[in-house]
Amino acid sequence: MGRITENPNWSNRPRTIDVSLTGVCQLDCPFCWGEDHAVGTIYGEDEWKNLLRKFRESGTLGVVFTGGEPLTTKILSSVLRYAKEALSMRTTLSTNAILLEKQHRFLLPWVDDLGLPLDGSTPEVNKLMRPGEIDNFGDVIEGIKLVQSDYPNVDLTVRSVIARPNINDIANIPQTLLNNGVNLSQIRYKLYQVEPIGPRADVVDTKEWRASEDECKLVESVVRGRYPLLSVTLQLYKKTSGRYYQIGPTGNACGIYINKMGIPQMVDLGNPMTDFDNALEVIDSKRLLLSTH
Repeated sequence: MGRITENPNWSNRPRTIDVSLTGVCQLDCPFCWGEDHAVGTIYGEDEWKNLLRKFRESGTLGVVFTGGEPLTTKILSSVLRYAKEALSMRTTLSTNAILLEKQHRFLLPWVDDLGLPLDGSTPEVNKLMRPGEIDNFGDVIEGIKLVQSDYPNVDLTVRSVIARPNINDIANIPQTLLNNGVNLSQIRYKLYQVEPIGPRADVVDTKEWRASEDECKLVESVVRGRYPLLSVTLQLYKKTSGRYYQIGPTGNACGIYINKMGIPQMVDLGNPMTDFDNALEVIDSKRLLLSTH
């Protein structure tokens, strides 16, 4: 890759980018603000590698492979390995774990941080949050145990979205992990307030799904009290303004901005795949809206 030197303009660049190689996913989570699941893999591995190289040379240090479900596309392994080995980027993989057992040997050796979603202490509650043809509850638990046994150098984050269907069950999730042999002291547990944005916002933005800030803080407090060895973080959506720089399968980039009414909105940040220089200019023009992870 060559030596990367400091650049004074790096302060306005995202330190981490979220990349969706595909929008395809086996689940249909109502709160998902990722790409529409009908959008598949559009660009090839060489195009994604070239884009990551440009971001790395512009100051970006990390990449999160998300979706859709990233394990459904054949190019993930090659692009992930390139980001880690050739670009020395910190790599994060966010997956529903359905295909992890089959693919982990081709992925996890090049992953720094693995994010796995678990939104219920039972398959029934988890299914309320993550409907679809496949139940990923068992896959997530097996994935956690796999990482703890075979990939001790991979940082492991278990993620739970707090919403109306599971708000009274969140505090039971760590106990389910304990019952299945998970070492809680070796994971990070991140809670997310359900966020009314994305292609399914008309579903999320209802009393059936939304959880207030105070309710989420109470859930966090209960979890901390029950499991003192567990590292717990709560992300309220009012704190997501400028937090993400996400690139979808079409190459379009977007960020999140919380308006004066406290409502999150998606902000168009150009298309770095088709016009990288213009996308950087967009970042500069909206630098007050875009911070870093």
